[in-house]
Amino acid sequence: MKNFPLHLLLSVLFLFTLLPLSVSAEESVNVEKADRYIIGFEESIDLNVLEKTEYTLHHEYEGIQAISASLDRTAVHTLQNDPRIAWIEEDQKVTADRQVRNWGFSSVGADTTKKLKVNGNGVKVAVIDTGINRGHPDLKVSGGKNFVDDVNSYEDDNGHGSHVAGVINAQDNDMGTLGVAPAASMYAVKALDSDGIGNEADVIAGIDWAIQNGMDIINLSLTSPQSSTGLEKIIKKARDQGIFVIAASGNDKSGNGQLTKDVMYPARYNSVISVGAIDEDETIAEYSYQGESLDFVAPGTQIYSTYMDTPEGNYAHMSGTSMAAPYVSGIIALYKSQFPELTYMEISNLLNKHVKDLGVKGKDKTYGQGLIQAPISLFIDLKASDWFTPFVNELSKSQMIKGYPDYTFKPQGDITRQEVITLIGRALELNGEKRDTMYTDVTKNHYGSGYIASATSREIVTGYPDQTFKPNANITRADVAVMVYRAFNIPVSNEPVFEDVDPDKYYYEAIHSLANEEIITGYSETEFKPMKAITRAEFSSILAKTLNGSLR
Repeated sequence: MKNFPLHLLLSVLFLFTLLPLSVSAEESVNVEKADRYIIGFEESIDLNVLEKTEYTLHHEYEGIQAISASLDRTAVHTLQNDPRIAWIEEDQKVTADRQVRNWGFSSVGADTTKKLKVNGNGVKVAVIDTGINRGHPDLKVSGGKNFVDDVNSYEDDNGHGSHVAGVINAQDNDMGTLGVAPAASMYAVKALDSDGIGNEADVIAGIDWAIQNGMDIINLSLTSPQSSTGLEKIIKKARDQGIFVIAASGNDKSGNGQLTKDVMYPARYNSVISVGAIDEDETIAEYSYQGESLDFVAPGTQIYSTYMDTPEGNYAHMSGTSMAAPYVSGIIALYKSQFPELTYMEISNLLNKHVKDLGVKGKDKTYGQGLIQAPISLFIDLKASDWFTPFVNELSKSQMIKGYPDYTFKPQGDITRQEVITLIGRALELNGEKRDTMYTDVTKNHYGSGYIASATSREIVTGYPDQTFKPNANITRADVAVMVYRAFNIPVSNEPVFEDVDPDKYYYEAIHSLANEEIITGYSETEFKPMKAITRAEFSSILAKTLNGSLR
């Protein structure tokens, strides 16, 4: 096999838009909207100006005739017009060590997965690059291998590999930045030297090492304008073993247009997921290679991430499709972490299902399928556009609700009396220990028997006249309203809302009390359909809004 440079000069792969940035106090100023102010006086400090305002005094600065105080921001306008006050400024927060989330973090929906505590745990990612800064306090390197001659370790001596690694795996701590999948296991495979140049043989060896060592994902933020048989074969081998291989589409460094009509190699191979770059306004970056082989786009411009140690610091802003590719690697790590039993094709289908379409509708040469998105839920059958997704997610965060073994939630499916009482019991932290009950059809072998017994003793629920509970029967909208009303002490209201709710029925007060608290809604302004079986999605919305008033 002939060993020749892959034309992997990383100046083609990424664009330095700023020199590496140190995490200095000046660069880390965090200006937030707050109720804490610094107030300067024309002459001497005069606290009488605050006599009509509720405030908390923090400091007096006699040297500059000023104070710092917390007060309602609505009072600021009045104080600014007081002739005794010279100036008012918000008290800015200044810190040298704080965590900065890239604009890209939110752009790919990673805020949601962070709230759901999906973090890439149990997934192994190989970054084949210039190495990774092993001593960086914001990175956790699980291992690796060096394939570059005259180098003794996989330590990063260029900076590029560490930057790529940070996009995926920067730790969730109180400093630096935050990666998309901070709990994934990161492996440094050094195949490029300190100048960002590598040989085909070294990259092939790195991929082979990744295969042999059980990697789940391989990130290739490198390109070449020409194909390579050896590289194509080893990548296909990885793909055949279920390993995701992600590669940058390539950068137009000169500004004179693409060297090729399609994306560069190895991104062009069918076995590779190719990634282009977008700017913060979600338009294609002018340097990003495009073509029919492009699969996705991801944030690539002005990405703040970890870096090698330099006199200026160990963080940097960088731009390029090299920065976009690791977003996709990190997101795939999230999917594999949350849905470990899904196949390569099943995860690929989820990526396509949840993508944010950009440009012309459907797949195109500029944006591929669109902007990659992180999992929007713990269940594969929910979409971001579904009205009930925020409510299901709210209950998922505390692991209050669980789906089926196939990772579905079946939101439009019915829910049983036993399931509803179990969820209410969990929310109230009732004794759920399985035990016999007063009902002839609920024994200690029923998973919800403990909660049914506890809820009965609390008079949250009652059974039927024949001493049965019917635990596996579907529950009506009316009965859910009654159980929630009793369980959570909802304020009483008999103000009528729905015309189809009979005032003489046992559920009238419960339904209208919940309606007036904006916990339940009807099918129209006047129709509730009390005897209709409630769906899992509908119950999730009721319980979530009961527990969290901000969702109402």
